[in-house]
Order: sequence, then structure tokens, then C-alpha cells
Amino acid sequence: MKIAHVVSTYPPYRGGMGHIASEYTERLRARGHNVHVFTPRFGRPVEGDPDYVHRVPSPLHVGNAGVTPSLFRRLSGFDVVHLHYPFFGGAEPTIVRKALRSDQALVVTYHMDTQADGLKGMVFEMHRRALLPWLMSRADRILVSSMDYYASSSLAKLGLQERVRELPFGVDLERFAPGASPELRARLGVGEEEACVLFVGGMDAPHAFKGVPVLLAAMEKLKDEPVRAVLVGDGDLRPEFERQAAHFGVAERVRFAGNVPPEELPAYYRAADIHTLPSTTRGEAFGLVALEAAASGIPSVVSDLPGVRTVVLDGETGLRVLPGDAEALAAALRRLAVEPGPRRALGAAARARAEAAYAWDPLMDRLEQVYAEVKQVPEEANP
Repeated sequence: MKIAHVVSTYPPYRGGMGHIASEYTERLRARGHNVHVFTPRFGRPVEGDPDYVHRVPSPLHVGNAGVTPSLFRRLSGFDVVHLHYPFFGGAEPTIVRKALRSDQALVVTYHMDTQADGLKGMVFEMHRRALLPWLMSRADRILVSSMDYYASSSLAKLGLQERVRELPFGVDLERFAPGASPELRARLGVGEEEACVLFVGGMDAPHAFKGVPVLLAAMEKLKDEPVRAVLVGDGDLRPEFERQAAHFGVAERVRFAGNVPPEELPAYYRAADIHTLPSTTRGEAFGLVALEAAASGIPSVVSDLPGVRTVVLDGETGLRVLPGDAEALAAALRRLAVEPGPRRALGAAARARAEAAYAWDPLMDRLEQVYAEVKQVPEEANP
């Protein structure tokens, strides 16, 4: 089957949407499908891209949005087009093509509602009202990572339930597995009697909702506890976060590790005792990092948000707290830090659930079935 994945960001950019598009692409190609990726080209070309990853010129881009009108032509000849939404500037030519060429199957993964304040938020709301119904009504299937998130999303209001399918994202259970990383732990300055709290996430403006300031405020409340935090990630907000750590008086107990190579990331989970995802808005719709932590056998403390709460079961595989509540986050981290027995039990349960519900192979079987349901043979010849 010839499949096109259309996505606003793609590795090496660090972000959940591009990560999922990459996982789908590589796993589908391993199953014998002819898969290509179309993503905006921002700035200089990316070195090392395989020939099936196409960085499309974008004459206008703001943040992770990029106007890519040539997608209309570039998507010719594919059996299935799989759009990862939101993608402002790329969704529109993709949907226009579907409107004019109904014989080409279109699958949309609805990753999240767009969230912002101020003028940007007004633009998002206008788009939601004026264009979202038209965009989504053209899709043959709409995939959501959880029905919990779908029920509270803008998508649920469009009356397209018969096209919606739940398809959770998966985790590599071999790459992320329980174990220990004592050398890394020592290098990070975590003592044997201290609990290591790990955060993994972007620190740029599009990922401002990840809640780093909430974590830093929580760490201030844990000054007298044997707890250290390691923050993996980078971006334009990192200098401000480092200033906040100094302001809270926790700079010596919070390690900003920056971006780490993908091959080293599993060791950071193994070096940690607890993972946290303190996101503050519904821009966090699933929590891939909580899955990685679960596969690594450590519990997560996460914000009680739609979608995220399907990944972390409160009191079973981790703990949930109110978004933005630094006091509650500190209390949950303290509880797990000082009670190693319950912490290990939650981590073991998290690993078992990851194996049962989030292994990639069964999920890819389900994705292939979706493609088989909607596939139609394009009338155009392959480009």
C-alpha cells in the first residue's frame, strides 16, 4: 500500500506528533508498505533524511504552522493520505485535495485541540468555528488516542462519531525496560538515599503547557526532602526556567540535562525513581513520556487531564494531581519519594499495563485494518 503521512513537525525536532508520525512510518515500512512523509521545511535542509522524508517548502510559517500549498500536487498517487492534525497551513491543501479527489482515502489522527491565550487563542477559536467542521467532515476515518480525550474535545461537537476510532499510541517495550543506571545517576548528582524525579519534555514556546514552572515550585516545597529533579529537554524557555529554579532556591537540586540523544534516553528513565508530567492545559492529550516511564517500570505523577488519565491510573500505575497545583504535586512526589515499597509496586503495575495495552505490534495491526477499510485505488497514476 502507498501511504503518505502529513505532519507539521518531524524528527529531529522533539515533539509528540512528529514522534508518532515517525513511529508509524518506520513500522509500516518494516511491514512492506511504501510510506512517505511530508513535513514543512523550516530554514536549512535537515541532513540525514532518508529519501522518503520530504521537507516541503513553506513560504510562510509561524511557530510549528507552515503554509505548504504544494501538498495538493505532492500527494498525488497515494492510496491513503494520513494527516496528523493540527497542522495549520498543511491540513487545508490536504483536505482540498480530498474534496476534489474523493477516490483517495484520507485518515486523520486528531492529536489535540489547539490551545493558546490572547490573539493566538482568538485565531485558534476562529479556525475551530469556521474551518474545523469542514476539514474533519472530509476524513474517511478520524483516529483519537483515547475516547476520554475525544469526549471533551472540539471534535466531539461535530457529529462525526461514526467515523471516529480509538487508537492509542504505543511504546517500544524493548528499548524502554526496567533496570538501573547507577553511573548515570551518580553523574547527575543523585545520592543513593535520594529519590530522582525525571521530567522529559520540550522547553520551547509551543510546549509551554508542559508545566515546568509548576515542577520548580513543587521542588521548593520539597527542600527538606531527599529529592532531586532531572529535566531532560531544551528550547527557548529554558533560560527562564533556570532563572526560576534559582529564584525558588532549588538550582542545586534541579539538573537541566538539555536534549539527550535518543539512544541515551532510556538510561535516564532507568536512573530515575519517579517520572512527572505536570502539564497545565489540554494541549497535553496523551502523554507519550508517561508510557516510556511505565515501560521502564517507574510510576508517573501527572496532571489529571483528559487523555493523560487513561495512560496513568491513579493509585494503580501512578498518581494524578490537579493541573497547576504545585502543592498537590509536591505532596504526591513526597509520598512516592519516602515510600519505596508502594513506589516500586506502582512501577511494576505500570510496566504490566504497558505490555498489555501499549505494545506497538497489536496497535499497528489495528492501524493497517483502518487503512484496509478506507483504501480506494486512485485514478491518477503514481508521480
